[in-house]
Amino acid sequence: MLADLFGNPAQQVVNSHNGWDPLEEVIVGSVANSASPGFEPALRPYFPAPEQREFKAARRSDAEIEAATAQLDNLARVLEGENVIVRRPTQTDFFTEVKTPTFQVRSQNTSACPRDVLLVVGDEIIEAPMAMRSRFFEYLPYRELVREYFRQGAKWTAAPKPSMADEMYIQDFSVNDGPFDADDHPALTGLEPSFDAASFSRMGRDIFYQPDIVTNDFGAAWLARHLGPEYRLHRVRFRDPHPQHIDATMVPLRPGLVMINPERPPVDDTIAFFEENNWRVIAAEPSVRGSFYNTPEISNWISMNVFNVNEETIICEEREKPMIELFKSLGFRVIAIPFANVYHFGGSFHCCTVDIRRAGSRKSYFPALDS
Repeated sequence: MLADLFGNPAQQVVNSHNGWDPLEEVIVGSVANSASPGFEPALRPYFPAPEQREFKAARRSDAEIEAATAQLDNLARVLEGENVIVRRPTQTDFFTEVKTPTFQVRSQNTSACPRDVLLVVGDEIIEAPMAMRSRFFEYLPYRELVREYFRQGAKWTAAPKPSMADEMYIQDFSVNDGPFDADDHPALTGLEPSFDAASFSRMGRDIFYQPDIVTNDFGAAWLARHLGPEYRLHRVRFRDPHPQHIDATMVPLRPGLVMINPERPPVDDTIAFFEENNWRVIAAEPSVRGSFYNTPEISNWISMNVFNVNEETIICEEREKPMIELFKSLGFRVIAIPFANVYHFGGSFHCCTVDIRRAGSRKSYFPALDS
């Protein structure tokens, strides 16, 4: 029977509804054989001037790969010390050309950030329809793991793969027309559904998303229809000139507590919505290293990109003393470890992990919506 061949869904090998239930299994990224992509259409909001768009794809240096690998391996050991099963992606040579009927790029990217590629909702793993051409095949390093989870009973969905043709992007995007605005000045045309998984924040029945330079409303509409009425998707917007992902802008820490980036306040009623549902809204502390590592894709709010082991325990970069003190004042046990060498590859703890299984069930944390 098929059930004998392809697992029993009751086993719940994949089970995650939020970012705070007790963590049991996680994927931690890898920077092995990473590349640095060249300029491509999805990056126009970051590099508005033509002369800024001349950079080419390149291999990452052995030194930066070794430094980041040491910190990722240490994160894996720390999580294992918390009785968490840690899985890693397979190795891929990312300095490889990609050519399809609709686009061509000299190199790919990295497998440092599984959070961008895989969206886990309940017992389902969804491969995201990403907008960056250099990330078109970034799902492949996780395919061995995803196949294994499917065979053990998990659901597995690949969202519609976008063509990434020129028509998918606003060709004349310019900051002369103002900063990015999802309604009036988007970077994607809406031709096809597109999203990075990290543009969504899961809080039980309710999933919040920010339309950004790689995520459009078409993508969110596809996800909402796919998930069905058991889930409620909420569109939120923040004052950000080039938003990409939500996990350094709005970060839920545990039921009833959410952290907001004070430099990117909501431009809608998000704060009122949380407060109406008895959530406490707190302001994040900026990173201490504004001059330590700067790139358009990694802001001085990388300090917000933290990772919960459970409701009481949170992992934070060891130099982020103001953020560590904030978490301690909120009653968290803080595990502070070095991670800044990983920033060069696109993110911090939340970006570089994806929780596969947490001990919990889907709940509603917003009583005003249930009445």
